[in-house]
Amino acid sequence: MCIRDRVQEEEEVDIEDEELIENEDQDDHQNGEDGNGYEQDEDQIENGDAESIDEDAEGEAEEGDEQDLELEGANNDDFNKEKLLTDKLLRSNNQPDLALINMKIQEDLQVLGNFTKQREEGKTRQRYINDLKENLGLLYGYNEELIELFFQTFNPAECVQFFQANEESRPVVIRTNTLKSKRRDLAQKLISRGVNLDPLADWSKVGLKIYESKVPVGATTEYLCGHYMLQSASSFLPVMALAPQMNEKILDMAASPGGKTTYIAQLMRNTGLLVANDFKKDRCKSLQFNLQRMGVNNSIITNYDGRKF
Repeated sequence: MCIRDRVQEEEEVDIEDEELIENEDQDDHQNGEDGNGYEQDEDQIENGDAESIDEDAEGEAEEGDEQDLELEGANNDDFNKEKLLTDKLLRSNNQPDLALINMKIQEDLQVLGNFTKQREEGKTRQRYINDLKENLGLLYGYNEELIELFFQTFNPAECVQFFQANEESRPVVIRTNTLKSKRRDLAQKLISRGVNLDPLADWSKVGLKIYESKVPVGATTEYLCGHYMLQSASSFLPVMALAPQMNEKILDMAASPGGKTTYIAQLMRNTGLLVANDFKKDRCKSLQFNLQRMGVNNSIITNYDGRKF
C-alpha cells in the first residue's frame, strides 16, 4: 500500500469518528430536553398538590368559621331556642307536623296560665304569646291579622278554644214550631223514623240537634207540615235578644228565607203585626212558602229597599 492510500484511509476513519461524536451529542441534547420535560411535569404535579392543599385549607377554614358562628349564635343570650324548635316542626315536603305543633301550643298555654313559676328564665310573656300566635297560624291556617284580632278580643286560652271549636263540624239543628207541635212530641215522632237527636241546650226550649238520620230531615212528613224548621242555633239568638211579645208590631227588614221571621211569629203567638220584608223579589217566594208551611198568619210580605222604611 502506498503512503497516499494510507492517508486517505486515516481521513475516512477521522470523518466517521466525527459523525459518531455528533450523533452522541444530538442524543444527549434530546435526553436533556426530555429531562427538562420530566422536571416540568414534576413541577406541575407539585404545584397542583400545593393548590389542592391550599383549597383544603381554605375549606377547613370556612368550616371552622361556620362552626365559630354557630357557637357564637348558641352562646348569644337572645338566641331563640323556640324558633329552632318551630323550624324543626316542618318536615319533608314543607308539611308541618301537626301533633308537635299542637303539643307546643299546649305547653305555651300551660306556661301562660302560671307564668311566674313555669316560664323559662330570660323569656318574656310576649315571646310566649308570639310563639303561640305563630303555631296557631301553622295549625289552623289563619293569617297574622286575623289571629291578632282574636287575641285582642279573647285571652290566649279562649282563642285556642275558639279555633278548636271552629274545626268541629256543626250538628244539624231544628227548631220546633210551637204553633203546631211540642218539642217532646216532635222528638218522639222523629226518633220513630230513625233520627238520633238530643235537646239543643239548656238555653233553648225549642231546639233539637240531630246526629244522624235514616231519612232526609228536610223531607219528612213533620217538616212538610210545618212542625219544625231547619235552622242554625246561632240564628236563635237575635230573636231571643229581641224577645217579641204578643200584639206588638215588628219589622223584619231582611226576612228571607223565614227562619227568624217564623220564630218571631211563634213567640208572638200569631198576634199583632209582623212585616216580613226582603229587598230581593226572588227571595220572597221561599219566604212566602215557609210562612205558609209554619202556619204564620199575622205577617205581611213586602219587597222594598230597607232604607225606605
